[in-house]
Amino acid sequence: MSAEHVERMRLRYRPDDLFELVSDVHRYPDFIKPITAMRITQDDVRDGVGELVAEARIRFKFVREGFTTRVTLDKSAGTIDVTYLSGPFHDLANHWRFHELEDGSTLVDFWIRYGFKNPVLQMLLDGNRSRAIRYLISAFEDEAANRYQQVGAQEFDLGPALAALPEPSGASA
Repeated sequence: MSAEHVERMRLRYRPDDLFELVSDVHRYPDFIKPITAMRITQDDVRDGVGELVAEARIRFKFVREGFTTRVTLDKSAGTIDVTYLSGPFHDLANHWRFHELEDGSTLVDFWIRYGFKNPVLQMLLDGNRSRAIRYLISAFEDEAANRYQQVGAQEFDLGPALAALPEPSGASA
């Protein structure tokens, strides 16, 4: 059985900066500690558009696994889509959407769906799902703070932007 999570957040960084950060897959082990290694086996990305295939090695508590994904990038659309190719999952997909706000900051839509083949691994992650998702998002936020200068106002009325955008959702969004 697969689990799903949707998150919408405003980050005070430019959409292009956040796109660059999330698409910088080979550097994930530098700031996402459970990812111990990353190898890009195919890279057909030019000017922020195209596909790459990445093999990740992860370690969490007593679990060590590897998996392979296809990452589809479209910088001009502000989209990054990840699909599962091989590894311990029966299902893995996620996407990022980067929407520029009036003050130059970004409204980020993040969606992930996952399901492990091994029911013990599924129970382990389900029991820590909120914490794991928060950790992942915080790792990206912290890395953005290390790499980029903040933009936009501390306080910002999201009402008009939220009214103009569809609700964040799964794979078809």
